[in-house]
Amino acid sequence: MVLDTLSRQREHTSLPDHPITALAERDLRWRRLHDAMAAEGYDALLFAAADYRGHKGSLRYLSDYNLGHRYGYAVMFAGEEPIVVLPQNLEADRRPAGGWVSDYRFPYNLGAGLAEILRSKGEALRVGIVGLGQVMKVEDYLAVTQGLPRSTFTDASALFDRVRAIKSPAETRAVREGAYIVDRCFDRLLEIAKPGMTEQQVAAEMFRVGAELGGQDPLFLTMYAEERDGVTRATFGQPQDRVLGVNDVFTFSYEIVGPSGYWVELSRMVTFGEPAASVDHIGRAVALGMDAAAAALRPGTGFDAVQRAVIDAVESQGVRSEYWSGHGLGLDVLEEPWVGLDVVQDGSKAGAVTAVEPGMVLAIHPTLWDEDTRAMGYMANTYVIDDDGAQALSRHPVTVHPIP
Repeated sequence: MVLDTLSRQREHTSLPDHPITALAERDLRWRRLHDAMAAEGYDALLFAAADYRGHKGSLRYLSDYNLGHRYGYAVMFAGEEPIVVLPQNLEADRRPAGGWVSDYRFPYNLGAGLAEILRSKGEALRVGIVGLGQVMKVEDYLAVTQGLPRSTFTDASALFDRVRAIKSPAETRAVREGAYIVDRCFDRLLEIAKPGMTEQQVAAEMFRVGAELGGQDPLFLTMYAEERDGVTRATFGQPQDRVLGVNDVFTFSYEIVGPSGYWVELSRMVTFGEPAASVDHIGRAVALGMDAAAAALRPGTGFDAVQRAVIDAVESQGVRSEYWSGHGLGLDVLEEPWVGLDVVQDGSKAGAVTAVEPGMVLAIHPTLWDEDTRAMGYMANTYVIDDDGAQALSRHPVTVHPIP
């Protein structure tokens, strides 16, 4: 195979010694993808990526190339090194030092360039597109399908989801790096948050700490109950100039990319002084739901059963839970598997990954609402699954955190 030849050619190349960028990690991923291609009868996989938190991880997974802006593609033929295909204005863009891929192409027209690459292997190919439904540009899809009318093109996103759902030891190490950073960010929040500050001021300090420790692309959301049109409901969004009051519950969700590109998530509820009884109650209900999820996250368990365990735990406290409580994490902020009774995206009834396996990385975050008290509850942890079950990566307890 061409892959084996490339590995022999580069085995003496000087590369960064971080496990996530090592050629052994690259070869492991490529081999798993080639095996999946062979099992499903594909001649080629076409990976579509865009500069969006949930739509660019496939390109980095395959090539170690982190798409900084715009969009791009990669083509992988059976048994061969992938070809990265990018817009012309990205030709001067930074490329990974590890040199996973040697063939970068920058066609004037991306769709035509992709069609030309595919046609080099024949006119009647079976091509799987990763990102067909949500990522690939329509004009590029039309260019490749019209340029190869005798070829068949099908959605291979589920194939890729199944492959990347199981993280390698190097990937889980990268996730733990991010977890360390996000814990330090929360440490800083507990030091500085006080009534009179704005959400933006708190977020700015957490962004600073994360950046100093190598974190990137922070996603910070704040949540609270607000009255709109006479109805009280839970709401969330990016931090604003809303001033935190003495009686506020400051509920935040902080997600960040660690130095190696892997997402982690941490959410907690913070009060100033002792929480009100309704807040304490729903906080304990969230914690019970997360404990139930962690206990259920054992190899072989279906994710529907995990979600039912969450619902049973929180409803025992007289609190309502949303129908889904978590998702996979990796090089994208949202990956399969989904923890719920239905799949979040596309209205599907089942995901590509339906049961717990060792090596998965998951964010668990039940979202609760108490109709009687109008209290909302939300907290999140990142977990790594091993043979013994779910291991939480944050050292901060799942509880309402009062700040004196």
